Amino acid sequence: MVRTDHDTALTELMGLFEDCRAGHGGLALITGGLASGKTRLLNRFCAHAREAGALLLTATGSRAERALRAGVIDQLFHGAGLPPAVADRMSRVVSPRADEESGSDARTMRQGCAMMVHEVCSAVLELSRERPVVLGIDDVQFADSSSLQFILYLRKRMASARVLIALTEWEQPQPTLPVFHAEITRRQHHRIGLAPLSEAGIAALLPDRPDLAPVWHRVSGGNPMLVQAMADDLAAGITADDERAGPAYGRAVLACLHRWEPYLLDVARAVAVLGDERDRELVARLAGTTPDVADRAERILTGAGLLTDGGFRHAAAAAAVLAAMPVAQRSTMHTVAAELRYQRGAAASTVAAHLLAADRVVAGWSVPVLLDAAEQAMTGDDAAGAVRLLELALRDGDQRLEVTKALVRALWWTNPSAAAAHIGPLHAAMWVGELRGRDAVTLVRHALWTGDQDTALRALGMLADAPEPLDPQSAAELRMIAQWFHGRGPVAAAAEALSAEGDDPWTATARTLGAIWTGQADGATVAAAELILSNSWPGHTAPEMVATALLILAHGGGTERAAEWCERLAADAARRGAPTWQAMVEGVRADIALRRGEAVAAAARAEAAMGLLLPQGWGVSIGYPLSILIAANTVLGRHAVVEQLMRLRVPEAMFDTLCGLRYLHARGRALMATGRVLAAISDFQNCGRRMRAWGVDLPALVPWRTHLAEANLLLGRPDVADRHLSEQLRMPGCDKRTRGESLRLLAAAREPAHRSALLREAVECLRDCGDRAGLARAMADLGAATPGGEPARAIADWADPVLSESERRVAELAATGHTNREIGRALYITVSTVEQHLTRVYRKLGVTGRADLPHRLASAPVR
Repeated sequence: MVRTDHDTALTELMGLFEDCRAGHGGLALITGGLASGKTRLLNRFCAHAREAGALLLTATGSRAERALRAGVIDQLFHGAGLPPAVADRMSRVVSPRADEESGSDARTMRQGCAMMVHEVCSAVLELSRERPVVLGIDDVQFADSSSLQFILYLRKRMASARVLIALTEWEQPQPTLPVFHAEITRRQHHRIGLAPLSEAGIAALLPDRPDLAPVWHRVSGGNPMLVQAMADDLAAGITADDERAGPAYGRAVLACLHRWEPYLLDVARAVAVLGDERDRELVARLAGTTPDVADRAERILTGAGLLTDGGFRHAAAAAAVLAAMPVAQRSTMHTVAAELRYQRGAAASTVAAHLLAADRVVAGWSVPVLLDAAEQAMTGDDAAGAVRLLELALRDGDQRLEVTKALVRALWWTNPSAAAAHIGPLHAAMWVGELRGRDAVTLVRHALWTGDQDTALRALGMLADAPEPLDPQSAAELRMIAQWFHGRGPVAAAAEALSAEGDDPWTATARTLGAIWTGQADGATVAAAELILSNSWPGHTAPEMVATALLILAHGGGTERAAEWCERLAADAARRGAPTWQAMVEGVRADIALRRGEAVAAAARAEAAMGLLLPQGWGVSIGYPLSILIAANTVLGRHAVVEQLMRLRVPEAMFDTLCGLRYLHARGRALMATGRVLAAISDFQNCGRRMRAWGVDLPALVPWRTHLAEANLLLGRPDVADRHLSEQLRMPGCDKRTRGESLRLLAAAREPAHRSALLREAVECLRDCGDRAGLARAMADLGAATPGGEPARAIADWADPVLSESERRVAELAATGHTNREIGRALYITVSTVEQHLTRVYRKLGVTGRADLPHRLASAPVR
């Protein structure tokens, strides 16, 4: 059968109507798949026929009324426009006999039914003598047997009558009315098979947006009902595409399914529950039917534009079907799907997805599956998904300790404060010697994160006495985690003892990095930091370890290189969904920005870091980003903001950690900036006492003497300031930034005749370390100390065309024709960073674009 479009079909029907007016009765059978527009076409034709003067008799078959005898006939003769006398007569003819059996065979009738059909047909033929009569019957496949026999009886007697019967029928792989069809096709009739809407047909319906036709055709399969629904959504401001669809589209999907046979809805629900990975047998078992019926249903739904290749054309269609299911039924179907797939040996992640959707644990086998799936989720950078799976598994009593350990590990990467609710079983396991490896690391980290040094010391002692040593990576991580919080205190010493010996790479690297806490960091320390960073990613390496390596790199390898690593690692953490890791890296980014004199950037990044975790989620580490935020806003003169920040509640245990030292130092600077110099001195002195007591009195870590000296200068005590600064300059671990700032303040404490030399050295130090704000202060002081020449020379030195290593790498790639995007991919930096580097390169080399780079690079020195 040739398929035709709606407009052509309407033209054919109007042609048949003209034949009818000329006295040639006819029958048109309009067929098509589900929601193919049969009803709409019939209604359009009936409206034209009425306007052309025809008497219109209409009815609609209904699955619910199929058992009602003569139900369609009764509808035909209760329509508007029928002469009252005829309506009354037909009411008397049909009603008394409507309940009489007509027989199951459309070719035979019992006497009572035959008499009724004869009288009704006679009435129709009589009416046709006055004007053309059109009988429009929608969904004839649901008509009762008496009404079907009426149609056949009339068809045999209307060849020369002005009668046209227009029927619509749902076309299925297996005919629903084979006997009726056999009788209809024995005589001349006109069959109109409706085709789905084409792209051109959809475009014609969208004169203002023909560009939407291709995607709408993909989404709808040409189903007119779905196309109309998308048009309704479009009018409401929602444009359907391959990724999304509006609410009208979802309602249309449900309307289609609920209008048809129940088994189609069952199969559609099964397909929606199973998702992409399914086969006919699985769909059949879940839908409670046979594979043949499931196959037939899928073919019907595919023809209707809902499915393609066995799955829903659009995710919104599947979502609508699932959302409309009763909750209990949806849960049961997902549970059955999980069991079926488990029996078939499906992947744990596939089975677990059904258990999660069912929100149900099946005793006996589901907990191991959920554990396996959670491990896969963590490997696939979906810590949040792992948490959901493990929280479900925790409802069952099986393997409770294993589930809890995995849950605490997963929560650590997403929400450390939530991990506290589940840490109890890990404590119990630790005290009986059942906790090892990464789970022991998790327990100690949690204790340190919350400031519980007693638990950390006890756990570390048990690990040291255990018959089997920790694996090298776990021991190295514990060492660096403890150092991040306490530097060289008792906890750090206990952790160091776990990896004090051996030549394993993890052990050796951690030992080398530990040099930072003695002020003996050198090139090997910086190289070890790069090695750690090159082998770190969320879920694999402790964030405290990464943060330590980044700070070592910033102090000894240059802030630009450290900033590049931060950018790369922060992006990686964001992509992998590890907010704890990302928050720590963002905190270091803020720290580096502050060291470079970029207070605005430092404040923004510190605020971003704090926003990634709840305040309680930070534990005692809250002191790190909070101290940077206070310091940056102090530099910017945002004293009201600083006052609010200093009123935030912080854990008391924070002050027993290095984060607490940073906080005291930042608070002291803020107090000094607002004239509360004595209170500031108390904070600086408190900070200094703690650092000396803990064995971490390192200027590069917290330069408390710098600002204690500055406070004394404000109080008019230059000799005290000189003593503190001179002591600091003699100490190991005094990096260039600290040295430059110390020299600048020392110049202020000395006699004018000695200031210029100190300030020139301060300028050099601050220029080398990249602290722009500090450099500006030092140059201003130099200008004030030696009017007429020195500041100009200092500025000229700063403007010398000396490229950093990072700038040189970017410039060389740009000079060879690489685009900014290509350079970013090659160097693992963003396009924005590439642009910033090039801007500095152009300024330093005095060029206006890439064309001049090859020549100028040959003579440009590199710092």
